[in-house]
Amino acid sequence: MHGPPDIAWSVPTDWTPETPQSRKIPGQIDSHHDIGVPVGGIGTGGISRGPGGGFMRWTLKAGTVHYFEHEANGFALWQQTFPDGKTNVRALRNKPSRGPLPGWDFDPSGSYAALHPKAWHTYPSAKDRPVDLIIEQMSPVVPQLQADIDLPVGLFRAHLRNTSDEKTATSIMFSFANLVGWFDNPHRPGRSEGVAGQFNEDVAKNGVRGVRFARKTAAPDEGDGEMLICAREDAGVEITSCPSFDPRRNGEQVWRSFSEDGRLSPIDADWTSGGGFSEFPAAEPCGAVAVRCELAPGETRTIDLCLVFDLPIIRFGQGRRWMRHYTETWGSGGNVSVEIARHAFASSNRWSSEIDAFHQRCSERLNLPDAATALAINELYFLVDGLAVWTSATEARPAHFAIIECPDYPLYNTLDLWVYGAHAVAAHLPWLARSVACDFTRQVSIEDAEVRHHLRSGERFARQKSGMLPHDLGAPNADPFVRANDYIYQDSSVWKDLNTQYVLTVWRDAQNASEAEIADIYQSILAAMDALLVFDRDNDGLIENDGIPDQTFDNVPMAGVSAYCGGLWLAAMRATADLANRMGDETQATKWEALSSRAEPRFDELLWNGDHYQVDTEGAFSDALFSEQLFGPALARIYGLGDVVPVDHAVTALRRIYQKNFLEAGNGRGAVSMTSLVHDSSSYAPDGEVGLQWDEILIGFNYSLAAQLRAYGLEDECQTLMSALASELAERRGLLFRTPAAIELERPVYRSQMNMRPLAIWMLAYAQDHLNGYSHDR
Repeated sequence: MHGPPDIAWSVPTDWTPETPQSRKIPGQIDSHHDIGVPVGGIGTGGISRGPGGGFMRWTLKAGTVHYFEHEANGFALWQQTFPDGKTNVRALRNKPSRGPLPGWDFDPSGSYAALHPKAWHTYPSAKDRPVDLIIEQMSPVVPQLQADIDLPVGLFRAHLRNTSDEKTATSIMFSFANLVGWFDNPHRPGRSEGVAGQFNEDVAKNGVRGVRFARKTAAPDEGDGEMLICAREDAGVEITSCPSFDPRRNGEQVWRSFSEDGRLSPIDADWTSGGGFSEFPAAEPCGAVAVRCELAPGETRTIDLCLVFDLPIIRFGQGRRWMRHYTETWGSGGNVSVEIARHAFASSNRWSSEIDAFHQRCSERLNLPDAATALAINELYFLVDGLAVWTSATEARPAHFAIIECPDYPLYNTLDLWVYGAHAVAAHLPWLARSVACDFTRQVSIEDAEVRHHLRSGERFARQKSGMLPHDLGAPNADPFVRANDYIYQDSSVWKDLNTQYVLTVWRDAQNASEAEIADIYQSILAAMDALLVFDRDNDGLIENDGIPDQTFDNVPMAGVSAYCGGLWLAAMRATADLANRMGDETQATKWEALSSRAEPRFDELLWNGDHYQVDTEGAFSDALFSEQLFGPALARIYGLGDVVPVDHAVTALRRIYQKNFLEAGNGRGAVSMTSLVHDSSSYAPDGEVGLQWDEILIGFNYSLAAQLRAYGLEDECQTLMSALASELAERRGLLFRTPAAIELERPVYRSQMNMRPLAIWMLAYAQDHLNGYSHDR
């Protein structure tokens, strides 16, 4: 019956987490726990269907998350038993919160399983309901389907089985609202006054039958194009449709028609949407398609249905327009939904088998407990639903791929998060990771004196300095890819980690590159390293922090030599020397090898205290036990650059972090970012602030810590930590498919949901490769 594999995350359709969630910071995004695997391709935006059966979260507007359920959107099941002729009909989702649908019977009871990019809603047979139904959902976003990974499509395969001893008739209805024109602004989707010009029409072409949603517009904009719900024509099935209805006004007629015999018929003539009055909401054109068949005792059948959203335009906040990547192949007219659906139907078996094979390969490569394996695979949701954009290339502009830091901190390809999250992209779609490296390389020499407003101090600073990598590639409300560095919480031009993170990500992504490709980035790497070298103020080979938050922990000041920035610097020097040797540049190779040989023992001398590496040499947090103190050395080890700190010191420090930050401070549920061996971490809080990076459980850093434990041979500790995180995030807190930057241990709150850094879970695959002797070098 094509059910979910054993490792898939599974819950009842009426599931609620053990710990209810509330927002930590008023105004931050909250998508609710009823969120599941999204449908859609990379760069198309996503539509998430939750365990309860509703289509709940929408990321179709570039840079924006909308959370709502339209009452018309979903599936329904009709069954008839023989010989008594009794019928049973139910809508397979929770009762919509937006408003009632008179006459509709909502009953989502069943189970839900998720293993991205597949999901399974299982509705077992019962008395008067002889048909088992599994709706298997998928989108083709795995590496082996490279030609299709950018398609705006969701495929729903309804697997039916008659469990009775008598013939039965059954029908699946798929209904949806015309949402063309809804997603053109970052505020509420649609408009209270209605979206004018929408119309629906029946489609029957090339084996595809359904309802097409479109809109008449003089100047197509973001959110314009067409959508389609449809079924595949097949022998032994009957497809009927109701192309246009308004759920508030005549939705009951649609339900009555479907309830009688599992068929649909038009309610009235076609019509076009207009406006409304404040006391009379505008009519909303919706459509439905039903697929009816008869099943002999024990017979099984698969019915393929499809949702396509061909909305080709991206418009960012300052007005620049781009086309989505799939338009390079399918055209930019916003009128190929039927062709995309036909391709999906023709590819359905191949898509399904390739996704299953992908899951198996991931499981083998990750080598984790089942729950943690499912967690890692499901974190890949972010490549679709993480407000990802992937633009088409033109003669004047290259294609760009980007994912957002998070909706609450809306910035594309934030570099200090990308160094973590890129592992998920590089592990599966390395050419996309390399495209991001190219985008950052183009930024290294840019000087942009535009004055910005410092959010913390109120001072002013320049947007971008030559030689210093930008914090990000722009914001969706601005002009991303054209103007970078829209982050203004701190002055990132003085950060001490961005340049090294750039060097290490570029070095990793260049290991299978040609000499010519390396030559294109080589001078930018030297420029980035030389720009950072000026912060080695005492000529010991180590850079110093300036006593301000000048790294990714932008609420935590570090001063002097720090473990975090200094460790990244050691790894980046080795990477630079390696690239210089590959380029035959003896002068630069000698320079960076000499600096490394001087800096590495000095780093250990300054920061190793016999138990762990101190946060820094001069800052207020120096005596804290910092969970991410070995990130740079671990990357060097995992990437094959060698050990930049003594292995026995690293193992001792990691065991200490595991004991103190995870087992004790984190109660075995997650590792707290910083613990103190001297006093309470709350005393670190500047100006009375609570939490924010020093006493939170930072999810992406926890995944990084697990990879570091594995890289240094502490596999039992790695597996225990990962099992704890899977339980905490998925079962206890209900944060799957919206993984936040941080949670607090003692309060049911989180910060910054849908965060990029948790993609760092795929560092574990790189660490396993290292243990298996697989080299990521040439």
